[in-house]
Amino acid sequence: MKIRLHGTEDECREVAERLAGVVEVLAVSAPYPDRGASVLVRVYIEARLPPPVHVASTTESRPRGRRRRALPPGHSIPLDVVAEPDGDAG
Repeated sequence: MKIRLHGTEDECREVAERLAGVVEVLAVSAPYPDRGASVLVRVYIEARLPPPVHVASTTESRPRGRRRRALPPGHSIPLDVVAEPDGDAG
């Protein structure tokens, strides 16, 4: 794919560097100044999508269902609100 950047030279340089983290950058042109008194430039990038990465799980799957989380330090549940084993509250 071909991408055209249009901005200041610093902006175009930074975006070109960031794009390298997203797509496989094959070529980056030198900055071409805009016509007239503009301070903006154009930079042309040729890139392609990287091949997909397939990750195989090396851990056992977790059982699905409701997860119980610990309360933050200093917090507790009053005992009169805790449900009894049969499902009835205190």
